[in-house]
Amino acid sequence: MKQIAFFLLINLCSFAISAQNTTSLSIFEIGKDEQNYRTICEAYPETLLSWKKDDYTQSALLWFDFLKSMETYADAIQFNLNGLKLWIHIFWNEKGEINHVGYFVHPESRQIDKKELNAFLSAYSRLAKKPDFKSGMKISHYTSASFPTFATSR
Repeated sequence: MKQIAFFLLINLCSFAISAQNTTSLSIFEIGKDEQNYRTICEAYPETLLSWKKDDYTQSALLWFDFLKSMETYADAIQFNLNGLKLWIHIFWNEKGEINHVGYFVHPESRQIDKKELNAFLSAYSRLAKKPDFKSGMKISHYTSASFPTFATSR
């Protein structure tokens, strides 16, 4: 019960911060609104790899840091990511803030309540300490993610 109350408190804080922030955040399931998804993709033409000048190693290290920060945040709020497998598409604005998160839960994933996952992704996007994605341009990254993350970044 404490865990649920804490999780709800985090969500309320997230919504309060979102209301004050001029940047809107959308969390969505890929495949539910393809027209909106296409519009978002067109608005974020650069990829993480192109921003890092096609340096796969730098891109991968930054992505692994991102996944680790997601796990750290989940642990801090006692949200279980273990066994979760996603296709995930993250969209960052020029300041490095997350504007949109699209995801699709892999069929072989541990099942998870999508409302809880949306709330976690929203809270993580707004509240958690993350690697620096300040690029001066809108960028995105689309890939799979599995938890726990066993990769080490450095």
